[in-house]
Amino acid sequence: MASGKSTIGRRVAELSGRRFIDLDQVLVERTGLSISDIFLRHGEPHFRRLEKDALGELMDGTARESEPPVISVGGGALLAREVRVGVLDRAIVVTLRARPEELARRARTGSERPSLAGDDPRERIVALLTERRSAYLEAHAVLDTDALAVDELAAAALEVWKRDPLVVAAGDRSYRVEIGSGLLDALLQPLVSGASRVVVVSNRPVMALHGETLCAALRRRGVDPVPVVLEDGEQYKTNVSLERIWQAAYENGIDRTAVVVALGGGVVTDTAGFAAACWMRGVRWVALPTTLLAMVDASVGGKTAVDFHAAKNCVGAFWQPSGVLCDVALESTEPERCYTSALAEVVKTALIGDPELFTLLERSRDAVRARDRDVIEELVRRSVRVKARVVSLDEREDGLRAVLNLGHTLGHALESAADYTGLTHGEAVSLGLVLALRIGERLKRTPAALRASATQLLRDLGLPVDAGPERVRAAVALVGHDKKRTRDELSFIVATDVGSVEAVRLPLEELRALALAAA
Repeated sequence: MASGKSTIGRRVAELSGRRFIDLDQVLVERTGLSISDIFLRHGEPHFRRLEKDALGELMDGTARESEPPVISVGGGALLAREVRVGVLDRAIVVTLRARPEELARRARTGSERPSLAGDDPRERIVALLTERRSAYLEAHAVLDTDALAVDELAAAALEVWKRDPLVVAAGDRSYRVEIGSGLLDALLQPLVSGASRVVVVSNRPVMALHGETLCAALRRRGVDPVPVVLEDGEQYKTNVSLERIWQAAYENGIDRTAVVVALGGGVVTDTAGFAAACWMRGVRWVALPTTLLAMVDASVGGKTAVDFHAAKNCVGAFWQPSGVLCDVALESTEPERCYTSALAEVVKTALIGDPELFTLLERSRDAVRARDRDVIEELVRRSVRVKARVVSLDEREDGLRAVLNLGHTLGHALESAADYTGLTHGEAVSLGLVLALRIGERLKRTPAALRASATQLLRDLGLPVDAGPERVRAAVALVGHDKKRTRDELSFIVATDVGSVEAVRLPLEELRALALAAA
């Protein structure tokens, strides 16, 4: 409130040639009452319901416009989390803020504000900002309005709109996922701002290709990087690699204001993120994924971990990055087998939450196989959008987030049974997806047509679809190590349609029998 949303919103609309909508004005026109009168006559809960309904109608209506408008909303319009996450998924959200003293000054000279009723507006503002802090930080950008002019703020908002980042809404730990080409120089600085040192974690092949470019960019910004080079491969995602990172941190006096930058694929991001979660009980980390798998999955969501013997990802922590840069230009150096195997995660994502992505994969198979950069960027954007939506609603896998495990229960077991070398993660997920589809069909949850079309898509993308009885027999012996196991049962995800999945509780022995029958 009083941060200048209407003024700056109008300027953004003018500069972009778009329509401007003030949500409060919409409510005034609909009810024939002022905002204060709505509060006075009907109370705040009634006002919030009107506000929610009007915003929902605007979002639905403007979604069909070729040039979406700029909408200014009241300070409480996005406080309900389900509303906020829904708007974050469908629009760019910019929070404007100012010092309480400045907000109080503006509020005294501005229109009447029911939320600030009382003798001391500043005291009320401080209380509201404290209460709403986490909600206001769940945005694509947070702009300070104290010292900047209207045109400067409008330009900053337009720049965010142009980049079109995605946001993982995690309260004070919210962060943006930037997707595009050539992002490093433009967007690295804010992610390492204020860092005493930067620890750059990568593996040998990636460090040779991209390490010096990153380190040089850091040096240009006055940051002296500490490089840590790990061995390449899932078999090295262990506590030994963690200790290598911690040893470098110890020897270089890395403190709590340092930042860990993970440059590489899923193994690097998982390991570096977990190392950051543990060092000094938690330091910031940034993901710079260089593989398709890391871009669409591992770098987003804050699930950091290492493997322990045959138990994949069983030692770890939820520790969100402070930012993710998905520069699709870096993906061009990825080996063909790794790139192809990562497509299994894209198919999985389509099955759990994006039918249009499934259609895109079917229609653009050749362009996908040829690594067309525009198509890759669209695959990454759509995949991250689904994952960001799920993680925003369930950060720590208390329920909904389990849907991301479609194909992974048996996929992880297949990967472990092959000693993390016989199959790539994506190849194992592809085989796990086919088994999950077959099991879902046997449970009468998955339509036969869906199983057939998804299996054919995986095959056309160059992924394996037949695990064989021997591999499955070795894998089912390991499903008891799965993180989703509770006593002798396991939550197993099955697909019911393209974009729709559900969890089924299965006794371990029944799951083993179903998997063997589906092999």
